[in-house]
Amino acid sequence: MEKIKKFIYQYWLIILLTIIGAVLRLYRIEASLQFLGDQGRDVIILRNLWVKHDLPFIGPVTSVGSFFLGPLYYYLMAPFLLLANYNPVGPAIATAFIGIITIPVLYVITRSMLSASAAAITCFLYTFGAIPIEQTRSAWNPNPMPLAGLGIVFGFYQALKTKRFHWLLLSAFSLGAALQLHYMIVFLGPFILWQIILVFRQKSLRRSLFYWFLIIILLLFPLILFELKNNFINVRGLIEYLTKNEYAKFNLWQNFKDLTGRSEQAIGMLLGFGEAFSQTRTWVTRAILLPVIYLLLRKPKLGYQTVFLWLFVSIIAISFYRGRIPPYYLAFLFPAVFMLVGEILSKLKGKLWLINIGFIILFGIYNFPKIYQIMTSTGNLNSVKATAQFIKNDIDQFAYQNYNLALLDGTRDYPAHSFRYFLEVFGGRPLSEADYPQTQVLYVISPYVQTNVLDEQIWEIKSLQPAELVESWQFPTSENIYKIIRL
Repeated sequence: MEKIKKFIYQYWLIILLTIIGAVLRLYRIEASLQFLGDQGRDVIILRNLWVKHDLPFIGPVTSVGSFFLGPLYYYLMAPFLLLANYNPVGPAIATAFIGIITIPVLYVITRSMLSASAAAITCFLYTFGAIPIEQTRSAWNPNPMPLAGLGIVFGFYQALKTKRFHWLLLSAFSLGAALQLHYMIVFLGPFILWQIILVFRQKSLRRSLFYWFLIIILLLFPLILFELKNNFINVRGLIEYLTKNEYAKFNLWQNFKDLTGRSEQAIGMLLGFGEAFSQTRTWVTRAILLPVIYLLLRKPKLGYQTVFLWLFVSIIAISFYRGRIPPYYLAFLFPAVFMLVGEILSKLKGKLWLINIGFIILFGIYNFPKIYQIMTSTGNLNSVKATAQFIKNDIDQFAYQNYNLALLDGTRDYPAHSFRYFLEVFGGRPLSEADYPQTQVLYVISPYVQTNVLDEQIWEIKSLQPAELVESWQFPTSENIYKIIRL
């Protein structure tokens, strides 16, 4: 009992922040959950793992380039869907718990690499950061990336500092997981390559690199088998993607100019100062960059150098990316940004401590309204469930055996994955996405009033032609439904 009291007394702040972080990440999570096409696609696969014993060898498909990730995310989330009795909130709660665990882990790592005061400030800001909160309140494969990024960097740092092999294992497992969460981890590639070179220069660690690579290969083994079976479809797709778009037109000067914008996204945006350009975001980024570089010039310890490289090498890497960068692309950088800000603020002593108060006030002004919006918003989970139940009742009434779903809502999720999932949970057996040409009855779902649904130029509807709209239902609080029958 005395040890517990001593532990609480010593670490009361991080315990309190973890509790607050849990509230911010779990409060009304089901009521606010957005259950969209990507989430529907994922939980269909997770449910099939239990119901049909269909073990996936590939993971989610990326939004850019259409590459397949590894299946680790599905393996991690499947038990939580089962525990929640196939309610999609189960994987969302699991993701939230990963976000909650990240808070004390971030404290321990920041304290080890920087200082105790920097760790306290870092975790305070991370707990109340709107972007980290938002990214941990739904089940999506990029969301656990901050924890994986911490494992990669801290594993290398401890291995180089202590010369102990087991820390390299942490880095290998974390990287193997990150490679299956989202392709954005490639932005950390130059940093990882540099760390491998440093490890190779250590004779006591050199042989350990074999096991480091072996662990990563084993974690990616299902994806490797998929590649071998499908004639390296991902590799060929990557080559085509890089040779048939803007990446084939390398422009060093353009990349140099992009550094400013990318640094604002990596720092100002992740701290909650807006996704769009603003003067506030620009000046906050500059106000952080100058002391960060100044501290580097004072020859800091290895921990600070490592975190600095983590952030700045990644900013250089993302300057080569030509597309839009939403916050979740940079999830692997969340800890680095907050750690460096925590280190800067921890150095301000005496009257300079007023700068800390000013920054925290400004941080709160920008982040708290967003947090309030996140926690009070209403998601579409119940609406999707009600719509699927309505369709199931109509199917049962007419004893349809050959039917399918389609969605018109602007998201391009034409197969209606989220509605399809609940229809299957309720006992429905819609035809597959490949069987629209054989479909006899099609339920078209849309949040908007459709005056000429048969004229929509999508394959899911056109493949039924000639067809007739036989009935429609319009609801003020949920999606509209249109029933089309092939003639």
